[in-house]
Amino acid sequence: MKTFNYESNCVKYKDCFFDVGEYEKGNLSLAVYGKIENDKNISHISNVTVNVKEKLEGNQVVIDNYANSNLISFLLDLGIATGIPNKVTVKFLQLPVVNLNLEKLYEYSYNQEVLKYAS
Repeated sequence: MKTFNYESNCVKYKDCFFDVGEYEKGNLSLAVYGKIENDKNISHISNVTVNVKEKLEGNQVVIDNYANSNLISFLLDLGIATGIPNKVTVKFLQLPVVNLNLEKLYEYSYNQEVLKYAS
């Protein structure tokens, strides 16, 4: 599993990785886990995606770019995001639908053994 460093709201995170899951209707869900600054424990950092009623393609997610303002550009830099084909409305917000390179995403995704020790 590859990891990455990430900074959001002036907080630095290291050894980060994605937890890839699935919402009830089958859309992908993503959360970021990692170590906060000098902490040695793995913690939940942020939910990345939003559950929407629209059925998305298997490689698409809706990213909450209000809570994660620089995440899309970061995903593009990692090669995980490949484009933004459209937007959907969620609680009066226009949020981007993002195409993902799933092979690249899974390179940065956890194995279950690592995540069971997260706080």
